[in-house]
Amino acid sequence: GQPVGVLLVARHFPESAEIYLMAVEPALHRRGIGRALVEALEADLRADGVELLQVKTLGPSLPDPSYERTRRFYARMGFRPLEEIPDLWPGNPCLIMVKVLRPPE
Repeated sequence: GQPVGVLLVARHFPESAEIYLMAVEPALHRRGIGRALVEALEADLRADGVELLQVKTLGPSLPDPSYERTRRFYARMGFRPLEEIPDLWPGNPCLIMVKVLRPPE
């Protein structure tokens, strides 16, 4: 009955959205909770006509095992790296990852 994860989305334009924040209780990682959150979001966005979804995370030029796992998760979810911006977040490179959402069939 307790929340175990959260996903916040930002809508920048009618046809695009951004996963602004996603977190899952660490003890419950690798149990499909993050996947379920993202898949539910994608279904809602597709139904609303959204075509592009992005997420920003720590870029690979600053090695960090936790964020390496984060990037692998998003890659498994179909996101692809678009650009690493070294100075968007001072001292932390920002990797922008994107995914094209297909309309519901």
